[in-house]
Amino acid sequence: MTKSTHTSQMLLWIGALLGYGGPWIAQSSAALAWNAYDMFDVLRLLPEIETGALSVNLQALRLPLIGLAVLLPVLYANLRWFWRITAATLGAGLALATLPPYPEIVTAWRTPGWRIPFWWGVGAILAAGALIELASRLGKSRQWLIVGWLALTGIPAVATFNRLLPALHTLHTRPVHTGWGFWLWGIATLLLALICWYEGATQKSDGE
Repeated sequence: MTKSTHTSQMLLWIGALLGYGGPWIAQSSAALAWNAYDMFDVLRLLPEIETGALSVNLQALRLPLIGLAVLLPVLYANLRWFWRITAATLGAGLALATLPPYPEIVTAWRTPGWRIPFWWGVGAILAAGALIELASRLGKSRQWLIVGWLALTGIPAVATFNRLLPALHTLHTRPVHTGWGFWLWGIATLLLALICWYEGATQKSDGE
């Protein structure tokens, strides 16, 4: 991997993180400009979800953050030890943010609604630490694994978000528009996947 490719990947990773934290729902009121992280907590109270009329996996809205947390040490796999530890620490910090708040976290490991994001967060923290050493051993498969990981953590979030739009329209009694955060996250994630796909295909061709 060239230095310019690594720089491009890191810039896209930063763009995806900024997009995840930016508004996914655009409204004139700042209080209604929710990002994906907020929607996981706020939309649990939607009447359609509380009554079961809308069956949707809200936990999927936290998957992009899990994905970016685990991906960071992978992107730094070929750098010096200091940078690999730094990347893993930052990744673990992002994963930590997906854990339930206190006091829910005390029993989250066995509580419906919190159990899945709790174990996802714990798994991501452990994975970020393990990847300090393991990521550098992935070899040529690393780029393909990144593409698969981005798809695994990105597609469910997009599907969930699209299923929530009609309920949000009803909640606000006005048209709901997709915010710039969703588009920035989506475009940055897609471009990152395409770059890694190209790198993987190029490496395979070189080895034949």
